[in-house]
Amino acid sequence: MNQDHESSESTTADDGGILDPREAAALLAKTTSQAKRQFDVWPPYLLFIGAVIFFGAFGTAWWSVRGQHPYTGPSGGALATMYGGILLWIIAVSAVLRRANSGVGGQSAKQRKAYRSGWIVVVVAYSTFQGALYHAGASHAIVYGIYPASVPWLFAGTVFVTIGAIREDLPALILGIVLFVIGLSSAFAGPVAAWLVTGIGLAAAFVSFAAVRIVQRRS
Repeated sequence: MNQDHESSESTTADDGGILDPREAAALLAKTTSQAKRQFDVWPPYLLFIGAVIFFGAFGTAWWSVRGQHPYTGPSGGALATMYGGILLWIIAVSAVLRRANSGVGGQSAKQRKAYRSGWIVVVVAYSTFQGALYHAGASHAIVYGIYPASVPWLFAGTVFVTIGAIREDLPALILGIVLFVIGLSSAFAGPVAAWLVTGIGLAAAFVSFAAVRIVQRRS
């Protein structure tokens, strides 16, 4: 009778009626890993692309202003290349975020809309303040050099530090601090070197975060 009972248990397990705990744990770990990869809103390849784009964008602006005496600011072509590259990267990021967040609603959807609205307000305020500087008679070195090359990253750093502190999100907090450092470093570098410092700083930040993401995935 014991043999019949053991045979019955073996058959049930072989037929899939009872899942071994170790198999269940392995299946759960595999499923979790696949889900994280599918909904990873900051995949390493996107960060590496960002590093190349931002270095090239701000490097182009620096190339157009090097040797200017007096300083007049980047050329129209350099600005078009810089903002065009950044816009392409933003579109790519938006597509990845849209795919990762598809089907997610409720409070998360409301938070995403609030974040987008907040960024729009920041961009409008940034542009308006730049116009106010020009209207007040600030030099081209300030209006078309130090301000556009450094202040956006101080704004962005403020946003990420605030989010990181409120949500206790360490990566966001670190990102905010990094952006603060980039903004301050470019401001002290002067109107010409500010573009190059920003490009190098952002590229290094993107590569560093991509490396962290790769290590996290492998672990």
